[in-house]
Amino acid sequence: MTLRLPLGILLACLLASAQTFPPQPSTPEGRADVMYYGGKIITMDPERPLAEAVTITGDRIRAVGSTQEVGRTIGPATVQINLEGATVIPGLIDSHVHPIGAALAERDEPIPVLRDFAQLRDWVRARPGDGLVFVPKVYSTRLAERRYPTRQELDAWAPGRLVMLDNGYASVLNSAALAKAGITRETPEPADGKIIRDKQGEPTGLILGARRLVAPLLSSRPATFDDELAGLRKMQQAYNQVGLTSVIDRSLGPDGFAVYQKLWSEGGMTVRTYLTRTVNAERDRAAIEAEIRALGPVTGFGDDMMRVGSLKIFLDGGILIGTAFLRAPYGEHTEVYGFSDPDYRGVLRVERETIQAIARTAYDTGWQMTAHTTGGASTDALLDAYEAVDRVSSIKDRRFTLTHANFPSPETIARAKKLGVVMDLQPAWHHFDGPALAKVLGPERMKSFHPYKSLFDAGVVVAGGSDHMIKFDSIDAINPYNPFFGMWMVISRKTATGEVFNPDQRISREQALQMWTRNAAYLSFEEAVKGSIEPGKLADLVILDRDILTCPEDEIREIQAVQTILGGKVVYRR
Repeated sequence: MTLRLPLGILLACLLASAQTFPPQPSTPEGRADVMYYGGKIITMDPERPLAEAVTITGDRIRAVGSTQEVGRTIGPATVQINLEGATVIPGLIDSHVHPIGAALAERDEPIPVLRDFAQLRDWVRARPGDGLVFVPKVYSTRLAERRYPTRQELDAWAPGRLVMLDNGYASVLNSAALAKAGITRETPEPADGKIIRDKQGEPTGLILGARRLVAPLLSSRPATFDDELAGLRKMQQAYNQVGLTSVIDRSLGPDGFAVYQKLWSEGGMTVRTYLTRTVNAERDRAAIEAEIRALGPVTGFGDDMMRVGSLKIFLDGGILIGTAFLRAPYGEHTEVYGFSDPDYRGVLRVERETIQAIARTAYDTGWQMTAHTTGGASTDALLDAYEAVDRVSSIKDRRFTLTHANFPSPETIARAKKLGVVMDLQPAWHHFDGPALAKVLGPERMKSFHPYKSLFDAGVVVAGGSDHMIKFDSIDAINPYNPFFGMWMVISRKTATGEVFNPDQRISREQALQMWTRNAAYLSFEEAVKGSIEPGKLADLVILDRDILTCPEDEIREIQAVQTILGGKVVYRR
């Protein structure tokens, strides 16, 4: 039987264990518990970027500096560990993950990486049983054919079966699945998406958006609370293996909060987590505002292991599937998306007045706000709402956020800087999807696709994240959550096909590391306790197998964690 703590007890426990910011250094009377020395410690502290030793007392960093300086804090009982020249960095922070869903995707079996139609066909044909064959997270931009299969192709792959390829924003159904969902040539065009049809008006099988149309196919075996709890525990351990000590979970409802609550109450968390609360913004404005006001604990509530984070809504679809809301139409080269409509620019799913009302309510109730915006026009609409709030009450210190925001133009960057808005970006999209997007959007629009150097030069705080959604493997996952792979991408700007778009937007190794440390800590209001190796901060460290600042550039993606240390305790040892 699973125990769930009542909300009142949870709040009392969190209040009792909450830390006061900023933390105070350890008392001088105590001696350090552990000393690491003889290494290259990249502190990410601008005042002292490099050191050779660090001591830890309890869960806090005691001293940082030379071996001689730090040695003054040790005693007879101090455990002394010789790093033998190894590199140490602060515990890494991923600003955008979905660990519960990622774990559940492989609760029955590992999901292979499917890169072309032949691999898709073979996997579909190998599915046992006679129920729905559901293939998650299939993006046409990542298939060799650069398109989705048709209903007829799916019919041939699995005669007599229901087949559905899905990525959350677009689905491809075979004939049997279309019939099951009741989608025919007479089905009217949905307001929140597109039914792609052939020249005769028959559905091709591709449905963009319009999730209610495919809902009859999504009633597969539900995950239990214990499934989710076990998955979260296992995924946190996987995150530790690549040096992650903190993450921001970017999409949770009440059930997800309860799973974290249970793991926290058991003392089983090995990754500090900032929890994002999602709200459905595609409904009556008054109902949305009432829900937000009734949510209870807001941004910042919690302790060093689990803290309430942002309020999040969804404004558009995805750039990988042609439903992001762009500033101009997609144009004529949209074969990869499966539609032909030179005037189509995506859909803004929420009315502008509603976005502004939500931003105002979030501000009034104490929430940090963010929204899923993948197209430039949806990002502009969100900034319009932020500016409307700012005209009445300054949001500069509230760290309102742009999530994804794939196309920050110079004007967008200037607006974000002026408002104190921070950015949660995912370099994997540039790496994996840049080649396909370049053919759709052309070189001029691609200039604003993930311009990291421009963001740094303007002084906008940009955090590194993965949008990890599927699989345990840190590299083969959709999307890869290995932080060193992400850092390599923003340093090299190399795509999956070897192309380099806008090489002038490369950033330095130190800046890349900053995205997964200090900047990510700033995004969650936790820069006083983590993100750098400084006295008084949490003792979250990673020992690496090579020096990230000096190793050959292409080796950065291969860096491995030798040890991951959370609050002074080793949570992973290779």
